[in-house]
Amino acid sequence: MHLNKRNRLAMAAVSVAAGAGLAFAGLAPSAAATSRHVIDGYGNPTNDWGDEGNLSRYSYAHSNATRLWQTILWADGAKYKGSDGQWHDYTYGEIDGHFGKRTQSATKYWQSREGIYVDGVVGKQTFSLADNFLDHIGNNRVRYTGYDHLVNFKRLDGLYYVKVGGHWKKASYNYAS
Repeated sequence: MHLNKRNRLAMAAVSVAAGAGLAFAGLAPSAAATSRHVIDGYGNPTNDWGDEGNLSRYSYAHSNATRLWQTILWADGAKYKGSDGQWHDYTYGEIDGHFGKRTQSATKYWQSREGIYVDGVVGKQTFSLADNFLDHIGNNRVRYTGYDHLVNFKRLDGLYYVKVGGHWKKASYNYAS
């Protein structure tokens, strides 16, 4: 079920009002993922991520770029299928920078809910759809409007950063904090 930004915002507001939402300050500047190997973007955030590289269990599986994607999964209330065959909430604790089976399953869940090709790989189509829910909110901040949570990222000089242990780290494909 794909919802537009206004409906997502309403759902997020309800979650926050119910005590379910936490703002997660996460990313910063973005600058040419292919040239700098960091998630990047300039100008309108809704076209920042469509040119990003793939994230999967076999491609940049241990990275801060994966940590960024995991934050999106958490914000959207994604679920993963556990070894018990049951669906489980993708929790804030899952955000660890490791694209394992849970992240792959949650990515498939996200792709299915959004009505796009389901393969468990975060590629151009998946990133392009996710960035439709980004808004510039000033002071080098970009907000992702998730189904369950609003997530504030930081974008500085074209590079995105993710908050790791209270410190801003580049959302790099080649490095995990």
